Amino acid sequence: MDNAAKIAMVRVFVQNDPDATDATIAVYLNLALGIMLKRLYPYDKTKTEIPACYETDQCELAARKFLRRGGEGEINHEENGVNRQYDSVDDADILERLTPFAKVGG
Repeated sequence: MDNAAKIAMVRVFVQNDPDATDATIAVYLNLALGIMLKRLYPYDKTKTEIPACYETDQCELAARKFLRRGGEGEINHEENGVNRQYDSVDDADILERLTPFAKVGG
């Protein structure tokens, strides 16, 4: 999936939020990519891309982080009858889908 397709997918996830510019979404996609690379390749810092099978997860993670902007780490929030509580601030539910890669031997 190319970057434009990822941006379009994140737009759908964030329901075309007016603050969701291409540049902003690209930042969150890069943030999600970095998090996923650390999980997928914990011992190989040379990797710069994730396998195609995880690209949808990258978009989902980017959208989740975008939607939480300004309230990162929020555990409970109540305002005007709206209650927010983030169940998994560390996004473990998405990251658990990733299978880390490692080499055995040299």
